[in-house]
Amino acid sequence: MTLNSTGAATAGTAPVPSRRASRWPARLDVAQSLTGLVLGLFVGFHLFLDSSILLGPGAVDFIARLFEGKGILDEPQPWIVTVFSLGILALLVAHAALAMRKLPHDYQQLAIFRRHNSAMRHTDTRLWWVQALTGFALFFLVAVHLFMPITVPEDIGGLESARRVVQDNAWALYIVLLPVVVAHAALGLYRLALKWGWPSFTIGAQGRRRLLLATVGVAAFYLLIDLAALVAYLRIGLSLGGQP
Repeated sequence: MTLNSTGAATAGTAPVPSRRASRWPARLDVAQSLTGLVLGLFVGFHLFLDSSILLGPGAVDFIARLFEGKGILDEPQPWIVTVFSLGILALLVAHAALAMRKLPHDYQQLAIFRRHNSAMRHTDTRLWWVQALTGFALFFLVAVHLFMPITVPEDIGGLESARRVVQDNAWALYIVLLPVVVAHAALGLYRLALKWGWPSFTIGAQGRRRLLLATVGVAAFYLLIDLAALVAYLRIGLSLGGQP
């Protein structure tokens, strides 16, 4: 019931109060960005430490014992590595769950995305697709990779890792895992910089190109040093032969 210009009552539909937009999508976006940032930085740190095998097995042993609390505790405690690895796995699951919100959920959505991707020929759209595929693969590859530090953390070391690379054929996992994790982490950090506009040089078309070139350069650096590290592990593992 409303009033006309003369003040008479007229029939009408009362205005529907507008609903306040939910903040949860934005909050989930922030959570996805934060978990991705932490995991991306961890990947860079982890890959850099992995390359310590280039300095010899002793360097790997030294870093492994530091993660077990050497210098802080009376004795190194391998269970610390287990707890840390479980934390990384939990963070990975959370990040994957948050990211899956934006993936095509059925064949029709996938077909529409592929048509748009082919028609637009947009670089960042194609990079998003690469990131989605590598993320899907990583969910399984990283779970396999974390099995050892979660179950037998005391076996982490230079010579022990070299034996696994050769005798357990772990090289086959790492030769696939390495380019996939480098690509996903690099693209993830690239997209985060574009999304949030930090650092400032990423703003604009020229900034985006500079950021993409920097991303490719950093990814190539990590890929090269860790491929060299894998070769070093293979060389040391082969030299050990059948030694226990």
